Amino acid sequence: MDTIRATLLTLKDYNGHSLHFVLFLAAVIYLILAEKDKAKRYLLLWLPLTLLAVFLFPLSAWFSMHYLLNQEIYYRELWLIPYAVVVVYAAVHAVSRCKKLWARILILAALIVPLFVTDSGMFSPEVYAPAENPYHLPQEAVDVCDIILSQKGVVEKEYPPLTAFPPSLVEYNRQYTASLFTPYGREALIERWNFDTPFLDTLCESPVPDAEKICTMAADAMIECFVAEKSLGMKGDPADYGYPAAGETEHYIIYMVKWLQ
Repeated sequence: MDTIRATLLTLKDYNGHSLHFVLFLAAVIYLILAEKDKAKRYLLLWLPLTLLAVFLFPLSAWFSMHYLLNQEIYYRELWLIPYAVVVVYAAVHAVSRCKKLWARILILAALIVPLFVTDSGMFSPEVYAPAENPYHLPQEAVDVCDIILSQKGVVEKEYPPLTAFPPSLVEYNRQYTASLFTPYGREALIERWNFDTPFLDTLCESPVPDAEKICTMAADAMIECFVAEKSLGMKGDPADYGYPAAGETEHYIIYMVKWLQ
């Protein structure tokens, strides 16, 4: 019962407030009645319906959620269903069979109006924002990486320093460059994965991170560079423990071992 509930909830969340699934079902019903070509019926009817049936069938859903995909990403199986192809083909098929202009306009309106009405917020500022650079990453994340990579020792020795980033940057550094090694990645941000990150915890320690503790842990873990958030502040100066500041941006300070600066 839990699997059925989870599957239906996943299908509901996948479609959101849109009418895409309703349009898909309408297109399928139309093609069942109107499409006679066997090859097209296999491709546009039986294949999508089989994939949908496998997705909804409790046994296959349970197996996928426990052994192939977890429940959080089970929705990805729905990517296999060619929603758009089926809907668009059905619309074109229906329009091509109509001889009267008003009937064609009615069919197109029945397709277009639900898309505009239910997806009006798709490109709203809350969901998307203009890209700050060609990398489509926060510019400050790029700036932080550039400061690290521009250090004299890094450039001359062609040395990729082991660099620890705060949570707000962890997801971006690897997208920008592969020239920085890191002691942890995105797995450190996913709480349910229970990934042990003592250094990251210390770097973000509340109420104020301790410079001596951070630098001691960094040296023990062979971390040659770490990035601290200015808003958190810091008790003490990392320069006193072998990690002087190598540069800063609006919200971050980069600390690095002396021999790389």
